Amino acid sequence: MQLRDVILSGGPTPFRYLGGGEEGLRRPVLAAVTIDLPDPGRFVSPGDLVLSGLVWLRPDLGRANAFVRIILEAGAVALGAGEAEFGNVPDELVRACERHGLPLFAVGVDVPFGPVAEFVARGRSGARVGNFAALVDRHRRLMASRPGSGAGTGALLDLLLSELDLRAHVLSPTGRLIAGARPPLPERTATALAGRFLAAERSGRRAPHRTAAHGVPYSLFPVRSAPGAGPELTDWAVAVEADSGDWHDERIGLVERLAGLIAVERGGRDADRTARRRAAGRLLGLLDSGGTGTGARDRVRDAAGRLAAEAPGGGGRWQAVAARLDGVPGGEGLSPVRDLLEEVLLHPACLGPGAARRIGLAAALDGREAVAFVRVAAGAELTPEAVREAACGALPRGLRGGERLSFGLGDPVAEPDDLRHTLAEARSARRVAAGPEAEAVAVRGTGDMAAHVMSLLPLLPAEVRRAFSRRLLAPLHAYDRRHQSELVPTLRSFLEHDGSWARCGEALHLHVNSLRYRISRIESLTGRDLARLEDKMDFAAALRMD
Repeated sequence: MQLRDVILSGGPTPFRYLGGGEEGLRRPVLAAVTIDLPDPGRFVSPGDLVLSGLVWLRPDLGRANAFVRIILEAGAVALGAGEAEFGNVPDELVRACERHGLPLFAVGVDVPFGPVAEFVARGRSGARVGNFAALVDRHRRLMASRPGSGAGTGALLDLLLSELDLRAHVLSPTGRLIAGARPPLPERTATALAGRFLAAERSGRRAPHRTAAHGVPYSLFPVRSAPGAGPELTDWAVAVEADSGDWHDERIGLVERLAGLIAVERGGRDADRTARRRAAGRLLGLLDSGGTGTGARDRVRDAAGRLAAEAPGGGGRWQAVAARLDGVPGGEGLSPVRDLLEEVLLHPACLGPGAARRIGLAAALDGREAVAFVRVAAGAELTPEAVREAACGALPRGLRGGERLSFGLGDPVAEPDDLRHTLAEARSARRVAAGPEAEAVAVRGTGDMAAHVMSLLPLLPAEVRRAFSRRLLAPLHAYDRRHQSELVPTLRSFLEHDGSWARCGEALHLHVNSLRYRISRIESLTGRDLARLEDKMDFAAALRMD
């Protein structure tokens, strides 16, 4: 039922509409709640008509503005103010409702709140299933007031599924809970349902997909990544706690339209990521350009600063993550792998305590690889284990034959100047993850690679190890002897400090420019590039055998 039905046609009278916005009279009312507290937010749900005797307003009329703001943010559609306390509705409350656009009406002294609540309940029961137009209206209002915020998804579930007496949850393809009923699904159940949904969708079965978990039946409806798109690994799912096998077409159609509205809400949220992705793309392009001069470093620092501004939060360190989806025809893997990488990094296992990390994404130049630049706090770095937990629960169920998804993590770096190192490490680790013996969804970090290489060293003959070390380090030892320099100790320190210019320079008591000169000399003499993970690992192995 709409608010105007409560106020103007058939409800207990006399009601007097006092203002707050004529357009608000079309809002759907799901329930009526009586409140006489100055801070009522936790007792108000989306769609509530709030009824108040205004006892809380007696000590201080200045409380009116805060009260109206709180109930509006909680989702109230209108305020019914009793006249018994003051003999009328105070002007301060009328002005506050006008200011915030909340419909306000006076409830006469002779009208108890109980019959009002009963009238709302009867109207809601009579309009069950036929209230979809009101749902669309509320959705549009939410999108207009908070476009792309993602705040409307939970309200959409509340509005429609409360009409059908159903519990439901919205899940990402990794099993992340986006919105839903309380109490929330256990993480293992959410991951299992997401995996079953992906498997059913990509096998070509028609939705809704019926399944069960821990004795509870579920029906899974797709939330498409894009309008008109077919099944994708990036699709969300609406998991309804019911078996839809005996539902009539109208009931199924309502939930399908709900999924369509959530897709619109998701599209608005995704649009907000454009600026962040653009900033990340600029940074990625500069890092891939290979420039090393002062001007190039300044441009990288500026691009990193822009990305940090677009994605505030997290910590002061940078970490790169690379991902690639193989086995799909043509260039179709580009957008899915970028979106999949973001979904994985938004999983609670990766996001970190307090959801403090913020990410920027961009597609690499080869058209198949996506790269994320993640801002992390010390002690909260992304680990292969965290990414593995997020990626390997549900996603493998959605892969078709021949498709493979690989992730690689670089080590965190403190300075934008070092971003090229963590990017190179992430890409190298990802290539190892995509090796022929790897799993369908595989994650690797630099530690996985280094441990593998170092474990092989004892298997090589001693003479082979010595020859490898001499061949790689001999030019550096010769240069140190001739010039009384310290290239070999500098190389050792640089690797021990994970390629960080700042920390290595501090440890050696060197200005960063002097350190850059030494590293440039090392690369020139050996023909290697210390921005490449493979070359750093060769140097580490050679130093261990030196």
